[in-house]
Amino acid sequence: MTDRFDLFVIGGGSGGVRAARIAATHGARVAIAEDYWWGGTCVIRGCVPKKLLVLASRLHDEFERAAATAGTWARRADRPALRTAKEKEITRLEGLYGRNLDSAGVTRFDDRATLVDATTVQLQRGARQIHADKILIATGG
Repeated sequence: MTDRFDLFVIGGGSGGVRAARIAATHGARVAIAEDYWWGGTCVIRGCVPKKLLVLASRLHDEFERAAATAGTWARRADRPALRTAKEKEITRLEGLYGRNLDSAGVTRFDDRATLVDATTVQLQRGARQIHADKILIATGG
């Protein structure tokens, strides 16, 4: 594997992953680094988990209302099962992000990358320097 790329993306969230994939599909040699999970804050810690938990809380309320009017079949909230289901879905999504990068031909580094200069990044755990013609900092907003 070469240590030189056309584009190096720092940040494996939605924006960084998309930029890397699109550049790779246009023929660029692309690498990307993410030190946590692929997918970024929205997918892993924010929007997606929130939506899953809000939906579950609404379903609980609906079951309670149904029990009050239609009988005793209301279900009790099973928080450990909900947490497990949420983690399973987030893990599934994180895997999709990684597989999409792989299928586009993007080289992935599960590592923290920092800028050394305008064309060089330093991988922290790998203790390796990577050179790229362009570096995109896509660490979220």
